[in-house]
Amino acid sequence: MTPLEMAARTLFLFFVYGLLGWCVEVVYAAFKVHRLVNRGFLCGPICPIYGIGMVGLLYCIQRLPADGQEPGMVTTFLVGLVLTTLIELIGGWVLFKLYHIRWWDYSHLKFNLGGYICPQFSLLWGLGSVIMVKGLHPLMARAGNSIPLRALLPLDAILLVFFLIDVGVSTAAAIGLNKRLKEIDELRAKLRISSDKLTEVLGTSAMTADTLLDEQKLQLALAKLESRDNAAELRAELTTRAEALRAKLRDIDLDKLGTRRLLRAFPQMKSLRYGETLVSTRAALIHLRQLAENAKKAAKEAADTAADKLHKPEV
Repeated sequence: MTPLEMAARTLFLFFVYGLLGWCVEVVYAAFKVHRLVNRGFLCGPICPIYGIGMVGLLYCIQRLPADGQEPGMVTTFLVGLVLTTLIELIGGWVLFKLYHIRWWDYSHLKFNLGGYICPQFSLLWGLGSVIMVKGLHPLMARAGNSIPLRALLPLDAILLVFFLIDVGVSTAAAIGLNKRLKEIDELRAKLRISSDKLTEVLGTSAMTADTLLDEQKLQLALAKLESRDNAAELRAELTTRAEALRAKLRDIDLDKLGTRRLLRAFPQMKSLRYGETLVSTRAALIHLRQLAENAKKAAKEAADTAADKLHKPEV
């Protein structure tokens, strides 16, 4: 096999196993949260860490001295366990250093290392390595080797172009996530100041997040400001800042290929700089969706009532 053919078939295997890894993540998430979620850093259906892990595992296995025989299951298990754990550790650390966000977190599991890796999942990676190398890979290699090089090269080129575009888009989304968390953090700080002012004027407790996000509740609370000193100024300040926060949250909710997708894909995500803001943002998005759902339901009920009155015969 020429170096060009070896590189082409290796790249093809990277995409195949990246796709299979993505499928495994989606199925695993579906069992946990009972819905389909794109569980990957990238927008497309590929998890590069699985592709890199499997290609690296095959490379290591093929170069182990075995006296002309294939490495046994125990050897495959140990090599797979060590290699995939290292890839997960390095990948998680690099992503954390780049974006100051921990995309997955094993801190709740015993004997974890920095939340990046843990023995429970390492054992699963080792078991998965045996299944893949001994069971699935011979079938995949046979199917891949049947593709002629003249067809494989353009296929690899097309997949690589889409992959690189996806990496660029997803990297921009990850950077945008930090930017939006920063903006929301600043808005929350300003709202706390406004809420403290309201507390001083009315002598009540600070406004809850639910009140700030719900326009009707906010206006009812602000109605108590009538006849108070600086009422108009404080009303305008709170209304403007609350609407700005709602607008930022709506932008996130509409960004299905960016921030919203990343939040859904990594439910255990933790931010070094904006940890509290990230938690509150998740809760606020759920609350806003519930408000929108309630508004739709109320509008439908009103429309149905109006239609019934219209068609009801007069007595």
